Amino acid sequence: MHQLDEGLFAVTGNAAVQEALAHPLIVAEHPLKASARAFGPNMLDADGPSHRAFRALLAPILSAGRIAEYKQALMPRLVHGLVDSIAGIETDTFYDSFAHRVPYGIVCTILGIDASLEDRFHELTRPLARLLDYPTQETDETHANVTELLRLIEEQRAAKTAGAHSLLETIERTRDRKGISLTDGEVRSTALLFFLAGTETSSAFITSLVYCLGRGIFRLDELRDETIRDAYIEEVLRLYPPVQTIVRFASEDLTVQGVEVPRHSAVLASIAGANRDPQVFDHPDRFQTGRNLKGSIPFAAGGHACPGARLAKTEFSLLIQELIQRCSDVVITRDRLGMESQSFSHPTDFSVEFRTR
Repeated sequence: MHQLDEGLFAVTGNAAVQEALAHPLIVAEHPLKASARAFGPNMLDADGPSHRAFRALLAPILSAGRIAEYKQALMPRLVHGLVDSIAGIETDTFYDSFAHRVPYGIVCTILGIDASLEDRFHELTRPLARLLDYPTQETDETHANVTELLRLIEEQRAAKTAGAHSLLETIERTRDRKGISLTDGEVRSTALLFFLAGTETSSAFITSLVYCLGRGIFRLDELRDETIRDAYIEEVLRLYPPVQTIVRFASEDLTVQGVEVPRHSAVLASIAGANRDPQVFDHPDRFQTGRNLKGSIPFAAGGHACPGARLAKTEFSLLIQELIQRCSDVVITRDRLGMESQSFSHPTDFSVEFRTR
């Protein structure tokens, strides 16, 4: 636990980060947060009963049964399309040009958005990452994009293009059935944040996954084994969590790891630091499958842990399987060891070649 400035603390050790993220007095809600101003009441910026109500809306969409349906009927087509577009090429714009295609296709379908609007949603959504990053970048563009996205979501809903299993239809049905006290506007904001989090975190991590594949740590054929493949994904998640830093606030004067934290202080919980804590992980900067991953928290911890972790891991596993089928090797051909962002973190400034069989 480190004091960086007056009213600003960073938490980096594994035990301290987990304590901070689970602490009842270290909260997500703050009236001056850019995301709260842009989206209004929403799952990301709520705590306690309100947060649980928002999460309850997403539970049916992210159930094991529904994810099994996506794995069978939705994901293979999208993954095949992505790999079809990269097999045999070398690119230095993987993140910008390719990484978003599968997550945007999945979440647009779940949300009930017409496929013809996917590129428009990508164009409008990507700048919104600035609202969730630290330090926040709040601009006229981000607010305009939120307004336009909410308009498009409402337009799609009114046109009834979505099926009965879409996110919007499901969360409204869940709200009404459970008597959850949320307005239509709060439901739309929940849907939009689900879209933002589900697409941008996955796009970032798919970039990290491809980067690690390209570093030649494992041969592709070794990852045919599901157990090895799952361990590989978990180790990439430990080393390259898509969200590296989470911002919380002290609602009261409190103490974490013996350090006094005054009320209203910002608390920056470092997921990246927790996942590379040498007291928990031997040789923490080394890529090493088979290690004990107890303590790895790539999807955060506590009540705000990512509800879409299982969906994301399914997506990543299918992508590796398709790469194995189509490619003999994935090779990083240029690497300047850059990293971008805190909230949607991924390697940058590299070129990768997808060599076909």
